[in-house]
Amino acid sequence: MKITSLIKTTALTVICLLLVIPILIYGFPFLVGADGSYTVMSGSMSPALRPGDLLIVKGEEPVNLGDMVTVESGEFTYTHRVVEKLEGDRFRLKGDANEDPDANLVEASQIIGKVILVFPFSHLYTPYGFAAALLVPAALIIGKQVYTIHQSTKRRNRRETMRWRRKSHSALDTGTLLLALILTVSTTRIIAPHFIGGSSSYFSDTEWATGFFRAGIWEVTASVDIDPDTLNLGSQGKWITVYAYIDTEYNEKDIIIGSVKLDDVIKAEWGEVQTDGRLMVKFDRASVIAHLEGYGNGASVTLTVSGEFVDGVKFSGTDTIVVIRGG
Repeated sequence: MKITSLIKTTALTVICLLLVIPILIYGFPFLVGADGSYTVMSGSMSPALRPGDLLIVKGEEPVNLGDMVTVESGEFTYTHRVVEKLEGDRFRLKGDANEDPDANLVEASQIIGKVILVFPFSHLYTPYGFAAALLVPAALIIGKQVYTIHQSTKRRNRRETMRWRRKSHSALDTGTLLLALILTVSTTRIIAPHFIGGSSSYFSDTEWATGFFRAGIWEVTASVDIDPDTLNLGSQGKWITVYAYIDTEYNEKDIIIGSVKLDDVIKAEWGEVQTDGRLMVKFDRASVIAHLEGYGNGASVTLTVSGEFVDGVKFSGTDTIVVIRGG
């Protein structure tokens, strides 16, 4: 009997440690030399990360291709994988479960840190995990208390009563306390992330599914200004800058920057809506020069800039530049 009790207590202790140690590290990430901790709240990084997993993040770490990094972008915090490193300490990220990379590039200053440790707590959010971590401990605690009450009220003769009194009948024995701790920690992990928004990492998907109706307007016109007006195909600059005045009311979140293209071929590398309402986007100069390589010296070339809003409405406009060679 003592061996059975020892095995039971050891098993419950191990389960408690498996639950409690990650919670301690999550609450005090400095214990493992990390700087932050987050909870996965959606599945855009599945199967590497699942809702309920605990992430431990360390800042000031070198970021390489394939690393999972946690990013702060405005009011959102999310974690995606690095799929491309660009000049100027910029990165392109992608959720493992997403079909396409994120529309916007990420600056190094936006990266909180690199994921160095993952505790797979997503099992608590499955039917089996819920039953094992909540229902089973609760049922065992209730059953044990019912049994204790039954034994304390059971009729006995004098000899049996004396023998029963000599035994320990504490309602809070080691097994019960361990079960209560397992139940408390499991309940906390299932419920807390939904109330503590500041300690959660929201893994957003970049795909949209919206249903807006515009009264017959499916494409709006934009007044486009391409800088420079004269492009030397032998120049070594980094960017071609485009300014677009779009004939509709919008804000920065309405435009999918990743949809903006030059001649429907070259994707914009970066973009923002300026304070005067203009959309400013930048295209890689080398890609634009390669696109115009077939034009002769002094040729006037009309280029089209187009893009899309999150509700599916498109915009486009044109501007003419002069192509020169040499110098």
